[in-house]
Amino acid sequence: MAISERRRLTFTAIAVILVGIITGLLLGSVLASGAPPTKTFNIVPYNWGYALYDEDWNEIEQIVVERGTTVRMVAFPQSLLSDEKGEQFEQRTIDKGFGEYQPGDPRIAGLIEAACGDLTCASHGVFIGQLNIDLRPKENATTLEEAIDSIEFTTDAIGSFDILCSVSCGEGHPYMVLDGAFVVR
Repeated sequence: MAISERRRLTFTAIAVILVGIITGLLLGSVLASGAPPTKTFNIVPYNWGYALYDEDWNEIEQIVVERGTTVRMVAFPQSLLSDEKGEQFEQRTIDKGFGEYQPGDPRIAGLIEAACGDLTCASHGVFIGQLNIDLRPKENATTLEEAIDSIEFTTDAIGSFDILCSVSCGEGHPYMVLDGAFVVR
């Protein structure tokens, strides 16, 4: 093989390697910068239910994400919201009913009041057992940072998961379940 032929092959090999390296670096930076941002969801547990919100505080029916998404769940105690919102949550519980109490049963308001008198209304949990999530916002905290509880994780299990209360919160506790509230596709 002639020297000029070897130089041409060497030059071609070096050019191919350099193009490969540059392409790899560019593609890697594009993929890294294209990583989806963390999705934040806010959850407000109340007697005896849950309100789910996206990161802009728009109320949503379910949390739905794709597998591999990094999720930040933030649980806020009801007391951080307005009294008007608290009354709306109480009305939701009355309208929903639970156990032997039919929707609209006025006795539910008395049960909520009794639970709050025992301070159990101050404690509710956000529990998704299959994902090892157990959040417990604190009603009686002195600062916002102390009051909220949060977790960040990357979804790896596909399915539909229920949210339950992990804190004994009065007579409606067994009915504090939000079926299929967290969905990973």
